[in-house]
Amino acid sequence: MESNQFLKVNSSPKNFRLMVAGQIISVLGSVLLRFALSLYVLDLTGRADIYASLYAMSNIPLLLAPLGGVLADRFNRRNLMVNFDFASGAVILIYILFMLSGYTSVLLIAVIMIIFSIISAMYTPAVTASIPLLVEKEKLEGANGLIQAIQALSAVIAPVYRWITVWCNRSSSFSGP
Repeated sequence: MESNQFLKVNSSPKNFRLMVAGQIISVLGSVLLRFALSLYVLDLTGRADIYASLYAMSNIPLLLAPLGGVLADRFNRRNLMVNFDFASGAVILIYILFMLSGYTSVLLIAVIMIIFSIISAMYTPAVTASIPLLVEKEKLEGANGLIQAIQALSAVIAPVYRWITVWCNRSSSFSGP
């Protein structure tokens, strides 16, 4: 069977829309959480150097993306994406349990952020490699562009969201009762 026929047989706009929706939720949630955790460290310590170092260190595991590409080529991509999303959820749950028990530390937050970064490094290649299986060849360029835009915008949205929440909190404190 020719590869183009294989792609057309399995392409489905519905499946691609579901993947895009999942990508928005997953990537945006991961970026917002990593950004919020680094700001929480700034709030805990009051030290910008620790905040910046932690945020920078949490981006180092993104260099593992080629390993994620190898995994995406060897295993079922859909299952990989689902497993990585479940792993992210489990990490969040574990962190919540630590916080509820009253234990939180900069080291714990650093570990959580690095784990999220590793998961992201593995998740992104699986998503990218899935696109040709979900869209027709003629729509591949637009589909790739959409996924790349989601990933790029999510990196910008976290700081903008933080700015909006700070601005809204300051505005509401001046408005009175």
